[in-house]
Formats: sequence, structure tokens, C-alpha cells
Amino acid sequence: MTPEYRIEAEKQITSYLQSNDVVNIKYMQVEKTYNDLGVEINVWNVRAEGGNWWVVEGEGAPMNLYTQDAFYFSADEAYSFHMGITQRLQARHHKEFKHIIDELPLDINGVKSISRRLNLAAQSLNEIAGIEHIQSIGLTCRESLIELAAILTEANPTVLTDNNLKAADFKGIVKAVIAIYAQGKSNSNLRKHSRNMAEMAWDYSSEIVHSPNKNIPDAKICLLFTCSIVSIIQNLYLKYLGFDAEQKCPECKSMDYNLHEADDLIFFMLCNDCGHEEAVQVEPQGSE
Repeated sequence: MTPEYRIEAEKQITSYLQSNDVVNIKYMQVEKTYNDLGVEINVWNVRAEGGNWWVVEGEGAPMNLYTQDAFYFSADEAYSFHMGITQRLQARHHKEFKHIIDELPLDINGVKSISRRLNLAAQSLNEIAGIEHIQSIGLTCRESLIELAAILTEANPTVLTDNNLKAADFKGIVKAVIAIYAQGKSNSNLRKHSRNMAEMAWDYSSEIVHSPNKNIPDAKICLLFTCSIVSIIQNLYLKYLGFDAEQKCPECKSMDYNLHEADDLIFFMLCNDCGHEEAVQVEPQGSE
């Protein structure tokens, strides 16, 4: 155990104990470290106000605490019970595994290589066996974001020169493209939130790549951030093309309506929610 890991673990344990109403910690020390299952698991001996506890944590295992006063008299007992629960949870996870990208409404088929890369990363979440696999997912997300920046640059050829950007500046490129795709005062909050998501995706993928202390939920979050910004950029582009100019009922704002032709350029819009009917004139093709 490195000094850095110990410091971080002590912070996490303290926070975890406080969330379980264990306060005034008087003693905290690693009692025993196990690696018989191929991963390193630490059992901490914690003495606090009101009782003594075993806290079990480590690589690929959720943190949990067990009282020393009743059932778990030794570090071995706490470890055995904890790993039994962990293995059962992992078995259930594998049985009920759901593709991570299925949890997020995405339309990334337009970017085939990014779609393929992110789908493979999502599938690999179910086969993680070590920290290097988690880091590889972070690297995949980072590479996907770099490719996204390249695609945006190709679609907007002047974005680099107009904004004095370099081809490797993901944040700068995405910020500039967001400004193009979501123009106007009415989209100011949307631009801000989109920029924030882009920064989150980029920064967190870098963190996953370089940190030795991340776990499967971290990799999953990283993948969600990356998928989200890809989807956001695509939908901003649809707004830019005018796909958000959908007709709405002027009375109830519903978009559930039927159009009935009355003349060559005149339709009647009948709202299916409130029954309001109104004539809608269509501009002839080729008119300015």
C-alpha cells in the first residue's frame, strides 16, 4: 500500500463512517491485507465512539463496515463475509448486465467509428479484471472525443482559423462549434450546459486514464459522459438545421396534431389534445 493510497483510503473511510453515524474516530489502522482472490483487499481496524469496527475495502470491492462487538470477532471473519457478499453481487451483476449505452438515448450511428468504439468499451465493462482495463476505457473515451473534434473540424473548416485553435484542442473546438450550432440569446443556457458537459467528459476521461484508484462505476460514468457529449453535439446540429422548428398548437402548445389540406398552400392544423383548429400557410418551394 502506497502512502498516497493510504491517505486517500483514510479519507474515504472517515467519510463512509460518518455517513453511517460513526464519529469521533480514535484509531484507524490496516489490520490485514489479503490477495488470495487475485485482488488486494484491506481490512481496517477502527475504534470510534460507541464501538469498534472492521472496515473492508480494496480493489474491485465495495466498502463496508462490520461491528467487532457482535458477530465479526476477527479480520478473517470480516474479510470472508465481505467477499462472499461481493462475489454474490458480482454474479448478479453479470446475470443482469445491461449494455451501458442502452441506458442513454443516443443517436451516434452517424459517426460510425465513434459508435463502434464506444459500444466495444461498453461491452468490456462486463469483463473488467483489473485497473488497466478501467484505464483503457478512459483512453477509449479520450480517443473518441479526439475523433469527435476532428469530425467537427472537418464539418466546420474555418473553426480553427476563426478561433485561433489547434487541431488537438478538444475543448476549444467543441466550444466554438457549440456557439455555431446553438446561436442566439435564447440558447445561452444550452450553450453553457453543453460546454460544461464537454469539459466533464474530457477531464474525467483523463482522470480515469491516469488514476490507479478508479473502479467500475467510475469507468461507467466516464463512458456516460462521453456518450452524452457525442449525442448532445448531434442534437445541437439538428437544432442548427432547424429540426426544432416543430409546429405547436397555439392554444395548449401540444405537438400532437393532424394537418388537413384545404388548398395548395393552405392546411388546417387540428390539435388532437384540445381540439383547436387553425389555418397554416405553407411557403411555396423556391420562394425567398
